[in-house]
Amino acid sequence: MKFKRIYVEITNQCNLTCDFCAASKRNKRSMSTEEFEMICEQIRFLTDYIYLHVQGEPLLHSQVDEILEIAHSKQLKVQLVTNGTLLNEKKETLHNAPAIRQISISLQSMQTISYLENENNRNRLFENLVQLSTAGKFIQLRLWNFSDQVFTNGINSCLSYFGINKEDLQVEKKRYFTRFNNIYFSLDTQFQWPSDPSDKSMIGSCYGTRSMLGILSDGTLVPCCLDHEGTISLGNVFETPIKDIIQTQRFINIQTGFKNNRIIEPFCQHCQYRQRFDK
Repeated sequence: MKFKRIYVEITNQCNLTCDFCAASKRNKRSMSTEEFEMICEQIRFLTDYIYLHVQGEPLLHSQVDEILEIAHSKQLKVQLVTNGTLLNEKKETLHNAPAIRQISISLQSMQTISYLENENNRNRLFENLVQLSTAGKFIQLRLWNFSDQVFTNGINSCLSYFGINKEDLQVEKKRYFTRFNNIYFSLDTQFQWPSDPSDKSMIGSCYGTRSMLGILSDGTLVPCCLDHEGTISLGNVFETPIKDIIQTQRFINIQTGFKNNRIIEPFCQHCQYRQRFDK
């Protein structure tokens, strides 16, 4: 069994409090490098790509440089999603890490603290992104709260710098290439984290357990990147090998259900994001 991506939450700590991010009741925790290496050794046969988050800001991890070295040693390609506020501090680490394939910057996170409204912040960010792109890293600028209200002076300056005409933007297109090689904009509407008990469906499909998995910072294996509280705890990878967990009856039931357009778990039945994959 091969998965397109596996999310490995190296820390669930963050330096921002964004209104679009679901609140968590979990204890704050960061994986040790030993725990991360144990996970990588298990999943390197199951995927080629890992994302270093479910929640949390991965660049906050005190040993992120070692984390990236371990991923490279296990031949895993890293897709890094960050709020971007620590990019300048970690630029050398990112520039020199061969494991990193793509760096995704959450522009909506930056809007939380009006980061892009400061000209010095913008110029520094633009310079760092261009340098990283010339080092062969793909740069994704995420505007995943796309609406007329998002176009602040900072966002407009960002679009202008990268050669994007705001009037041409259509969320249906989703991806816009810029005047720089390896840098592109990603557009989408804001999604809702699974929570609304009134919105329920037992018919539908999802990529969870089929092409993606998530591993929380305490080792809990979950079906997808939206199960940020470990509601569907399939097992703990620090205690049970992943290869055994994905052979359990609960895992197989979830996977088979999605293949047959049936939703087994109550958590998934209340997930609005999953509706994007309905047949």
